[in-house]
Amino acid sequence: MRRNLYTTVSALLPGLLVASACTGDITSGGGDDTGGGDDEPPVACETGRSYVGFDGNGLELTRATLPAGADRMRIKPFGALAAEYARVLGLATFDTSAFAATFGRPPARWFTEPAASANTVYGAFALAFSACTQHTATGAAYAAAPTTESADLTCRDLANRAWNRKPSDAEVDACTTFTLTQTDPADDPRRRWAYSCAAVLSASGFLAY
Repeated sequence: MRRNLYTTVSALLPGLLVASACTGDITSGGGDDTGGGDDEPPVACETGRSYVGFDGNGLELTRATLPAGADRMRIKPFGALAAEYARVLGLATFDTSAFAATFGRPPARWFTEPAASANTVYGAFALAFSACTQHTATGAAYAAAPTTESADLTCRDLANRAWNRKPSDAEVDACTTFTLTQTDPADDPRRRWAYSCAAVLSASGFLAY
């Protein structure tokens, strides 16, 4: 019995260990100013392993072929959020466990594709405000009430770190307007900055990838 199992596994291993590879120059632009030309061969990449089923056919034969980047803007899994808040805001750690049920944290060793809902939108802002409150609790820049100039600078910096890209002027204007007009001037400046920070960290640029 053990010998038969060993023989079966040995026969399947070549199909299971196919390494991902690309043909063509992946660094060329194909006709743009990056050095590639129209005569460059198209880049073709093997994007996954081949798994052979009991019928001898690859399990991926019916898998849909999608263009690169087609799966962008997926909601980040709950398990990644704590590290993401800590990364963007420079926190040592951040605890998100209180919102595990809100975000539908899957059981251990399982993955469930996250989906946005009214509850997760509320939970995302609440989590972001809690993390941002820790972030704005220190630092001289947050001790003064926001101005047009300081809000512009802070919004650009936070968005750049949270979204992993430079925000557009329109996005910065929206953040600046929110900071100046939608936060209570009677509140402590650090609390106002925390609301502004939470607005940036509640956007799809942070919650999705």
